Amino acid sequence: MLFSLLKFVLRTRFSRPFLIFIVIMVGYSAVISQTIPRTGMGIIFGYYATGIVAFFLAMALATGGVMVLKSDRDYLFTLPLSTRDLSISIFFSQFIAFGVTVLLMFAYLSQAFGSPLLFVDLVSLALVFTSLGVIAPSLRTRTRVALSIGLALWTLLAFANFPFSPGSAFNGNLYGGTATLLALAAVTVAFAFRGLSRIELDMMKSMVRTSSSDIKSPSTFVGKSPLGAIYSMNLSSMSLAGRVNMAGASRYVSRRVKTWQVLAVTSVAGAAYFIFALYLGPGTVSTDVGSLPAEILVAVVLAFLGFFFSQSAITNERVWLSLTSLPAASYFRHLIASRVISLMFILTPFAVADAALLVLGYQGALGALAVVLAVIPGSFVLEICWAAFVAPIQVKGDDLTMPAQFNLRQMATGLPLTIVMVLAAVASLLPIVAEVGGTALCIVAALLAMNGGFWSRVVTRLTEAGFI
Repeated sequence: MLFSLLKFVLRTRFSRPFLIFIVIMVGYSAVISQTIPRTGMGIIFGYYATGIVAFFLAMALATGGVMVLKSDRDYLFTLPLSTRDLSISIFFSQFIAFGVTVLLMFAYLSQAFGSPLLFVDLVSLALVFTSLGVIAPSLRTRTRVALSIGLALWTLLAFANFPFSPGSAFNGNLYGGTATLLALAAVTVAFAFRGLSRIELDMMKSMVRTSSSDIKSPSTFVGKSPLGAIYSMNLSSMSLAGRVNMAGASRYVSRRVKTWQVLAVTSVAGAAYFIFALYLGPGTVSTDVGSLPAEILVAVVLAFLGFFFSQSAITNERVWLSLTSLPAASYFRHLIASRVISLMFILTPFAVADAALLVLGYQGALGALAVVLAVIPGSFVLEICWAAFVAPIQVKGDDLTMPAQFNLRQMATGLPLTIVMVLAAVASLLPIVAEVGGTALCIVAALLAMNGGFWSRVVTRLTEAGFI
């Protein structure tokens, strides 16, 4: 029964081309890893790995959820199935969709790390990522946010040479870090299976909390013009949308928060980045590429942050309501403009920190400043356009479940992120790349946003995708 159930769960969630592509990419990453030298880049990759681990652990807990389709709720959960078999099947599918991200992010670095325990570290990390996504729906929003921040800070303690941190295994403390990952995996997996045994109850609790929060903080646009309503909504609050898996689609997690609250968080993060960059200045860390590790880390993390904000731009829109008040091209232009202004507002602390570092003589901050002012805003617009045209997905209802299978088209929504992440990292090393690349991105983004024909085709795509 377990094999049949597992086969059914996998086939309802993944297309065959998608699974084949995942296997090819993991194999490709393993082969590519053999071409990366161990010397000269170990410090850079160590900081990169620790920062990415901290970011993904926090995001998995803050925006995670269980891969549940509408067909599961209407059919699968009504069958007299073994709770153990159902939990194993859902967890395994969750691992393929979310946990395999670890392999794609780190497999190509195996040669550079040269760690005899790297396989154990990656499997443990994948289990933790997967489990946190399962645990998230059972927690209240404030609890998730607090635990996410705490988990990220604990991971970043690896920079201070703390041996028992989830990031320590990639940053010089192999055995302490591996032991920590194994212990964390054991605890989170146990809690995940406990949650899967009562998944329907947790789903209902999540729905009630979502509905209650919507009722307690309604938005009103009485007396405002259509343009005024657009700017008022997008400048006063921000939507953060995250896919439960690396590819996209069966379920979205969407949270709307006040812009000033996000600014408060980024202000603290910007101050910490400034201090951290001073601590890890050129006189402290010597690398063959001659750049501040902190700048590369922040550039890559901000590229991820911009991507998550971009995914919510179209997802939460009620197109029939929006497009009856303004022409399509005009509506989307102002939607994007308001979102870009809001994004730049919360990125201001990082721009100020980079400018201050530049004044203090840290020339490496020039590339990071160009990333914040040009690369991320330009890529943000392109990511919105790309998601709207290639694989638009609309959140409908409070439970956020949708009848969708993971396929290559949905996975393609993450393609711009890969390009921008590489550009952000390289731009931090070579400021001219940031300046030229950022300028080019902004020009292309502006031309695309002003193209009325493009938005007409987007409306057709949204209609075909079932937007209402």
